[in-house]
Amino acid sequence: MPDLAVLLAALAALLALARCFGWAFTRAGQPAVLGEITCGLAVGLALQAGPGLPGGVGTTLDALAQLGLVLFLFGVGARLAPSMTAARIAAAFVPALGATVVPIVLGALLAFWLATRHAPAGAAPFVLFAAAAMAVTAFPVLARILAERRMLDDDRGRCALTAAALTDATAWAALAVVASVHSGVQAWTLLAAFPFLLGLLVLARPWFGRTMDRLSGPTAVATMVVLACSGAAMTDAIGLHAAIGAFLVGVAAGRPASRHDPVALITPLASLLVPLYFVLIGRKVDLGELDGALVTETLAIIAVAVVAKGGGAYLGARLAGQPPPPAAVFATLMNTRGVTELVFLGIGLGLGVIDSAFYTAMVAMALVTTAMTGPLLNHFERNKVTRDA
Repeated sequence: MPDLAVLLAALAALLALARCFGWAFTRAGQPAVLGEITCGLAVGLALQAGPGLPGGVGTTLDALAQLGLVLFLFGVGARLAPSMTAARIAAAFVPALGATVVPIVLGALLAFWLATRHAPAGAAPFVLFAAAAMAVTAFPVLARILAERRMLDDDRGRCALTAAALTDATAWAALAVVASVHSGVQAWTLLAAFPFLLGLLVLARPWFGRTMDRLSGPTAVATMVVLACSGAAMTDAIGLHAAIGAFLVGVAAGRPASRHDPVALITPLASLLVPLYFVLIGRKVDLGELDGALVTETLAIIAVAVVAKGGGAYLGARLAGQPPPPAAVFATLMNTRGVTELVFLGIGLGLGVIDSAFYTAMVAMALVTTAMTGPLLNHFERNKVTRDA
């Protein structure tokens, strides 16, 4: 069969399966994106076990998956920006501090133990990466959960979104450091990043604001794709990961949500392509390394992730004056990892700072913590109704 026919058939099958899995998980009370992730992992593992795809088809699907990643992170950055206002940061700073510092500290301690088995590039980059990965909150999944539960406009939702923005910004900054140091990027090469950042912060931001308010339709979609790909190409050219550039341009382009929201126009395109990235993730999961030691390490990673993120977020919320029930809801929301965690792990594996076994364990952790969110929120809502009655 010609490669083009195989490629088109594979795209049709993958996208249809992703939608079916998403629908099934929604019916089960879970976010649709968790179904898409599960679908991608299952297909990726099946491709590992089977004959696989022809070389040209696999390469094309990987390129489309990377485009989906670039557009996805551009959208994440654009959605983070409106949450980073002075008033929101002041209100969410202490809760965010707890949700960031505690996971980083406990994640680093756990990473020192795991480094003897899973640090191909040395202990230092592994520990820094693992600590940052423990602090990640899946901002897009969190926003979708809040929208489905009509919590976007109340204080709990706004606090959770801003805290997620702060923790994710910290994690991505740490990832940029790991990428620059581990990739052997020379100091003079990194100097090229400063004009790029300066242009985004000083020159481009006002231009983005004026231009995006006027864009609509296909012109807006084309402009968003050009911006995302340009930022990705820039950081990739200077030795950092392409995803970091897409994220930074998205932050600069982010505008408060309104009826005329051009960034929202690329969301369907990114949502269409991101399941392909999940397939790429699944193809990198190595169940052949699953032994007793890795199972023990995976359970330890899940336990530390839940205790550190949930406990740190709860402690931060209580220190900020929140009563116990809202603090518990905040902790549950911040424990959502989902897509952002998987993207983070994929970059770490690509950089060579983690091995495939640790990658597999962390993917399992991301799935478990995301799946916990819905049932826990339902539990807290039932308790609230009981108390109010």
